[in-house]
Amino acid sequence: MEVLSSAQMMEADRYTIEEIGIPSIVLMENAAKGIFEEFLKCEVKKDKIAVVVGKGNNGGDGLAVARHLINNGFSVDVILIYPPEDFKGDAKINYDILKKYPVKFIQYDENVEFDSYDVIFDAIFGTGLGKAVKGVAEQVIEKINFSRGFKIAVDIPSGLSGSSYEIFGKCVKADLTVTLARPKIVHVFYPAKKMCGEVVVKDISIPDSAVSKVNPELFMLNYENLPLIYKREPDSHKGNFGHNVVIGGSKGKMGAPVMAAYASLMAGAGLTTCAIFEDYYYYLSRYPEVMAYIVQGKDFYTLNEVNAIVDFVQDKDVLTIGCGMGRNHQIKEFLAELIDKTDHFTVIDADGLFHLDEILLEKLRYRAVLTPHIGEFARLLGVSKDEVLKDRINLAKEFAIKYGVVLVLKSADTIIATPDGLLFVVSNGVPALAKGGSGDCLAGVIGGLIAQKYSLVDAAKIGCFVMNVTASLLMEEKNEKCIKTTEVIENLYRGFNKIEAYQ
Repeated sequence: MEVLSSAQMMEADRYTIEEIGIPSIVLMENAAKGIFEEFLKCEVKKDKIAVVVGKGNNGGDGLAVARHLINNGFSVDVILIYPPEDFKGDAKINYDILKKYPVKFIQYDENVEFDSYDVIFDAIFGTGLGKAVKGVAEQVIEKINFSRGFKIAVDIPSGLSGSSYEIFGKCVKADLTVTLARPKIVHVFYPAKKMCGEVVVKDISIPDSAVSKVNPELFMLNYENLPLIYKREPDSHKGNFGHNVVIGGSKGKMGAPVMAAYASLMAGAGLTTCAIFEDYYYYLSRYPEVMAYIVQGKDFYTLNEVNAIVDFVQDKDVLTIGCGMGRNHQIKEFLAELIDKTDHFTVIDADGLFHLDEILLEKLRYRAVLTPHIGEFARLLGVSKDEVLKDRINLAKEFAIKYGVVLVLKSADTIIATPDGLLFVVSNGVPALAKGGSGDCLAGVIGGLIAQKYSLVDAAKIGCFVMNVTASLLMEEKNEKCIKTTEVIENLYRGFNKIEAYQ
């Protein structure tokens, strides 16, 4: 599903109204019907309802919602933030209609309180807001947030911008946001996403052709648009599903490549080999299905090991490099030589990312998936973490295009950026993955999928999504703090089962 900015949504609206000919009042009515439908699904007390409206089209949506509520027997107060003379266009039409209904209009002043309402509809500001809320609207938002009622935001929580994931002032903290036509940036990226509560997207008759006219580049991954997971033929064998070689580890971090190798195995790679130093071979004893390539060094990789490893991987399919590898200059020399002497599809994570520079990135063009978290990406760019957080969508896109790589920028709202300028967001992040080893697991899963001949982009999409689904399933059974990364790996089959059930 496309994720739009405010400007893109406005253009899709305009095209629908002016070029296709669907009147704007029809879109507003469809929005109100959709919002009312979602309200009916809410299992909350509904004896007394407030619809808080601004003066623009978002307020017009709220007025139309109030009419549907009254038509269905609900007790409704409409609280006006601004004088009714300020209504224009479709909002004024809906106000003029509602005046003829048995509804109580309340002009807001400082004596108005919200604690008596079971449900509060927030229809103050829409997606076009671009600055912090001040004055009377700020007071209203504060009172709504402190009230006990269930809060439903119309399209977007008032005080947020549809084109930004930043919180730049007071905003409604919604329990449910019913957004219209398509999700906006604010609905899928943190920290603003936290203010939206559950997000439901409702169709209002803006056709797909209108959305395609705005050239969307950002898409939200879900069960419906995830790449198809291959079914295995009954006469298939391990050679059909590729060979992934995991190269990483150093003193104190030898568990990282072992977890990555185990994840590759559980993701379905036909063969997985873990390069491991002889003194640490016992780390693999738990996973006899993972083969070992014994590295002759002691604690970290040096140029002495390069040629033997290059010879070993010559007929393999994928390299997953960097998990727990370490950061001294000799390791960088090893990595540079390894990248120079191989042409495999490659996944690079963790310490492997630490050693990348412009020359190595150029050598990885069109054959690599990079999986940095925010801090690692900041180092790759030579900027601060705060700079990445403020502009991570654009920075991820520019990086992937510049270097011709698939970038997986890991976060609670992971971004997958492709060399052709498209971006996909995995917005179902789960806190159970906020611990050491999750990145190693993801790198191994992606490497294992590439070994099975998934494209780099599809492997990244499936890998990110299946990990989140698996962790979510485990959270239904265990406290999120107590879920180990190895448990996520062991239960990957459950994530794959759930995805395949949708397909």
